Amino acid sequence: MSTGLAPGSLPLLAGDLDKAVGTLCSTVLASMQRSDQRAKGERYVRGLLMTEGRKSMRNIALHLGADAAGQSMHHFISCSTWDWRPVREALARHLETVLGPQAWVLRPMTVPKAGEHTVGVERRVDPDSGRVVNSQRAYGLWSVSARGSSPVNWGLHLPAGWLADRARRSRAKIPERWGESSPGECAGRAVVEAARGWGLPRRPVVLDLDGPESAAAVAACQAAGIPFLARIDDSLLLPAGPAGSTGRREARAQQVLTAASAGTARVPVQWWDPVLGRARNSLAVTVRLAERAERAGQRPGGAPAGRPGTAAAARPLPLRPGGGEPGPAGRTGGRGALTLLGEWSDGMPWPAEYWLTDLNGPPAALLRLAKLARRVERDFEDVGEPAGLREFEGRSFEGWHRHTTLASVAHAARILTAAGAPALVRSA
Repeated sequence: MSTGLAPGSLPLLAGDLDKAVGTLCSTVLASMQRSDQRAKGERYVRGLLMTEGRKSMRNIALHLGADAAGQSMHHFISCSTWDWRPVREALARHLETVLGPQAWVLRPMTVPKAGEHTVGVERRVDPDSGRVVNSQRAYGLWSVSARGSSPVNWGLHLPAGWLADRARRSRAKIPERWGESSPGECAGRAVVEAARGWGLPRRPVVLDLDGPESAAAVAACQAAGIPFLARIDDSLLLPAGPAGSTGRREARAQQVLTAASAGTARVPVQWWDPVLGRARNSLAVTVRLAERAERAGQRPGGAPAGRPGTAAAARPLPLRPGGGEPGPAGRTGGRGALTLLGEWSDGMPWPAEYWLTDLNGPPAALLRLAKLARRVERDFEDVGEPAGLREFEGRSFEGWHRHTTLASVAHAARILTAAGAPALVRSA
């Protein structure tokens, strides 16, 4: 289901949206100790929604009026004392009540930057374009239903160079407790913090990440007992033997699915694509994997069957046995049980996408759960970008988190209003 909003055509703050912002801010900003902080927080959210074009502090202040000077706004975001974590938790709780999420979706956010002083920036390959860009790499955990989605928690990856450089670290106000981690570990931490620390109903998390990031996030979910459905690439090594086997047979994901689909009917699945705004048809197959996946030191010979020209090196997926909870796709398969899901579309002879999960359910239910990532993709482009999720202009670690938190509140207000149900803007 679409929000009905075309990219770049969001209306200015008015009507139900004005009411939604007031109700939402009174709920989620309650953890701010001072009334002036709560008032500034709500003004900032309104400014993000009202300001057209670049969401700079100066532009936001101009749209809010002379009483909201840009310097004061900058101090509130970059140098104030309010903690963003309780705001995120309160937003997640509110969305549980009014949005009725089916799952969480974890997805990356690349933020291009021109300079070298913004916290976490470095030259890296952008997976979407394949180009090397100067950028930040962040990870958003989104609360998702078919009606809409909104981010509730964030992780910002800090490269080793930032953490080892004392002067750089001090200028960016990076907390001393912040240690080095890989991008995937940073992504996994955003999930575990919300799923284990906020006392919310247990929901599966769809990990819509790139290969190495996905593997590390899977390990974090398994260690914390969080049910997951992770997108993987076809070069990852998986146990190829039947469930319950203890041998060391391994193969690429593509090989496992191709072999399984040769003797198994592919299940037709119709699902709604919010990006294209229409129903789509796919074919799905699931394969139950061996209960343990050990690291493999060698690569299986030959290129992946059915897909010529694949040159990516096979990589073992660092899986560990892990538990899980029941999810909308069915019960988890038990400790250490994993299922590989493949999707065929557009008449291609090999799968278009690969997903690994510890949920046990029919292929159609698992594929529709995976496609909630498309809901997030649509909402990020239509609502999150215009609300300023990628537009923090400061340089500090805490400032980035405060801005992204309030931009998430602005995003949620727009989503809840666009969803069209009066109950969606009531106080939680």
